[in-house]
Amino acid sequence: MHTRSQTHTSRQLPMLFFIAWRNIWRNPIRSVLTISALASGLIMVVFYSAMMEGMLRQMVYQATAISTGHIQIHRQAYIDDQDMYATFPWPWLDAIERDVPGINVAPRLYASGLASTTESSTGVMLKAVDPKREPTVTKMLTQVRSGTLNLGLASDSAEGLPRFYVVVGAQLAKNMHLIPGSELILVTQAADGSVGNGLFVVSAILKPLSPNFDRMGVLMSILAYQQLMVLDGGFHELAIHVEDAEHMQAAEALLVHNIDKRNQAQPLDDLGGKAVLRNWRTLSPMISDMLEMSKTINFIVGFIVICLASMGMLNTMLMAVHERSHEFGILIAIGMKRRWLLLMVMLESLLLALVSALVGVIIGISGISAFGERGIDLSGTMPDGYDWGGLVFEPYMQLYIDPINILSACVLMVVITLLAAVIPAWRTVRLDPAEVMR
Repeated sequence: MHTRSQTHTSRQLPMLFFIAWRNIWRNPIRSVLTISALASGLIMVVFYSAMMEGMLRQMVYQATAISTGHIQIHRQAYIDDQDMYATFPWPWLDAIERDVPGINVAPRLYASGLASTTESSTGVMLKAVDPKREPTVTKMLTQVRSGTLNLGLASDSAEGLPRFYVVVGAQLAKNMHLIPGSELILVTQAADGSVGNGLFVVSAILKPLSPNFDRMGVLMSILAYQQLMVLDGGFHELAIHVEDAEHMQAAEALLVHNIDKRNQAQPLDDLGGKAVLRNWRTLSPMISDMLEMSKTINFIVGFIVICLASMGMLNTMLMAVHERSHEFGILIAIGMKRRWLLLMVMLESLLLALVSALVGVIIGISGISAFGERGIDLSGTMPDGYDWGGLVFEPYMQLYIDPINILSACVLMVVITLLAAVIPAWRTVRLDPAEVMR
């Protein structure tokens, strides 16, 4: 008996699918409008998720590949007070890179000072990098707006003193009227208590990297910094690039172990504090929070948009059920079970949702692909890019198609559509054959 019931059901389902498909196109204009409404909602959700995913990936790239790297190590006193003397000894540099596989490291030093030209002067932030190691960790040295990046030795001054090249931020160059080839005097408090000063030559202007550096940043070589600051005992910051970012936690654990071993072999002084390791999520908490919230935001936006679009489908199915009430009454009167009627109406809604999903995905992906790799170009209105959350982005908004996001949007639309179809489907179950056939 159970086998016979299963056989009967298996024969009924294909017929119900066929009838449901035919019923959709009884009123083609109404069905096309319904499909258009659902597909439009899905297109909006797909486009929004691609924009969000592209922006988040751009934020992560800007934070890790352009400026901070994946991991940074500082002394606690430098984190708290930017203590100039809270440095790591130079032997730590090669030892960490040698003992921890799969990473590249680059040392950095920082200080504040006064920059002057014949026309103006202003406070600046000095940042020293190793021109050979820095490109293995970030792409900071490739972000040149004008000039040719050179942090080496320029020609000697009239007094025979060596002059080094420096690179300045875009806004600083604008404020001080600097161009490649301009001379810049830097004055600061050196590490030995003397007044450090020197004459430098601007070799290039950087693109905006971050609001602070763009407004105050002067980039120089470590050798130039050591001569200006009289500080050659170590470095303030170790920026680290992990070759396999998927296994960054394992790299962090190895680094912590190696730092402890280094500290035992060559103890750090107490004044500078302990070595503190922080990854890019800790260094850029806003980006990390956005990554955590992005899935929830995508779901909420998708739910609202698709719910609004499903109202059109609900209206379509209510009208269809009302127009076919007489037919349903006859079917019930001749012995058709009500659950089959309910299933047939639900199948009509499912087919409408599937067709809408197919149309929406095809149009959505095609539209996103039309923007190309750069995405939405904003260079016409924001040639210098835009600042968001302490990071300066290139003047374009990338769009990234994540298959998981698209699949989730399609499933969400099908589920909401079927839920909306429960009301008209339930009306077929409650029909009174004698009344509707009267």
